[in-house]
Amino acid sequence: MRWIIKIILFPISLIMSILTTFLTFLLGIGTAPLYLLMMFCIFGAIASFLQKEVTIGIEALIIGFLVSPYGIPMIGATIIAFLQGINEAIKSI
Repeated sequence: MRWIIKIILFPISLIMSILTTFLTFLLGIGTAPLYLLMMFCIFGAIASFLQKEVTIGIEALIIGFLVSPYGIPMIGATIIAFLQGINEAIKSI
């Protein structure tokens, strides 16, 4: 009976492994453009503060934070870690 469960869970585990590998690859590739966008937002915020456009500067800093390593990429890394945890739980059965 236990081997039937393993046969059923093997394709799910395989799909989860492929999915986490692909998402890790996308996260690695996608962070470089986000770093550039973050730098543009920070420079834009500095320019806005120098021109006394405080609201635009604050908005640029918020957008810069969202695309920084602590924003969207961190959410992606958390999702990947969650999927890997599920996959490890399936493999331990």
